[in-house]
Amino acid sequence: SKPTPFPTQTTPSPTPSMPFNRLAVLPVVLLWLGAVLATRFPLFVAASPQPSSKCQRKCGSVDIPYPFGIVHSPDDDDGPCAMNGFGLTCNETGINGGRHRPFYDDVEVVGISLQQGQARMLNDISYYCYNATTREMVRDEWWLDFAGTPYMFSDTTNKFTVIGCQTLAYINGDDDGDYGDGGDKYMSGCVAMCRGDDVRSTLSNGSCSGIGCCQTAIPKGLQYYHVEFDSGFNTTEIHNVSRCSYAVLMDSSDFTFSTTYVTSPAFINNNGRQAPFVVDWAIGKETCDVARKKPGSYACVSNNTECFNSLNGPGYICNCSKGFHGNPYLQDPEHGCKGT
Repeated sequence: SKPTPFPTQTTPSPTPSMPFNRLAVLPVVLLWLGAVLATRFPLFVAASPQPSSKCQRKCGSVDIPYPFGIVHSPDDDDGPCAMNGFGLTCNETGINGGRHRPFYDDVEVVGISLQQGQARMLNDISYYCYNATTREMVRDEWWLDFAGTPYMFSDTTNKFTVIGCQTLAYINGDDDGDYGDGGDKYMSGCVAMCRGDDVRSTLSNGSCSGIGCCQTAIPKGLQYYHVEFDSGFNTTEIHNVSRCSYAVLMDSSDFTFSTTYVTSPAFINNNGRQAPFVVDWAIGKETCDVARKKPGSYACVSNNTECFNSLNGPGYICNCSKGFHGNPYLQDPEHGCKGT
């Protein structure tokens, strides 16, 4: 909307009976004018810092849109190419001929969505297996910690997934993101069993409802989790048919249960010992209403943008307005929100 025109004021001419000090009035008028301009024209105030056009925007096959960016190291605190907390490294993995892949710390990033405010990453699969040589159960239980970062495990996309025939696994986490203050504030579990002596006959492809496979939802605001297997449930007696149990927090939309996951190492081998999961990310810890009042740090800087409060924890994300496309975090008209 157009600013309201300044009111026209008539200043009386000075007369001997009414002294008029122009130098005294001028600073007051300038202060008033400056306050009005700052309120009505926020572009006069410095906007959120913008990345250099020389920043690397692709790592391997993955696009790296701002506020994300490639930095020299995880400790580089993001430099000019990324917002604070969104710096990634582009590492040569030695896999598939030394292909480069983006990482957040040591977690591989396989996709970024600006519109949804999400990133897709890879999570290590935990296992609990019978060792035929030592005749003992061996375990490898993973944990992942995003406390103090802009990332939350997506509660709408991920599920804690457990596979096995004699398996009870727990997901332990802290639902307020502060694991150091007591990481077991959130805890849940999943049981996967097989009925009868003939394990294979009880399993069904595509079904994950407790027979060989179990899934459970997670709460909002989760930033830390670790896996624990209950040693009272193990495969010692059934190792000839089902030797291992598995557990991982993963994108449930990318999972279809196969009976071979119980009777062979297919689940962990087919996925390179990792499974995809999704994080919701957000800018800062303030709502849109609060952030808009701080133009020096407000991230929705492109024209034709809208701000949306995060649905999973504090902060907000920016989207181009309907009918526009581009990057709402960039002021550059060429790469910001443009009409279709």
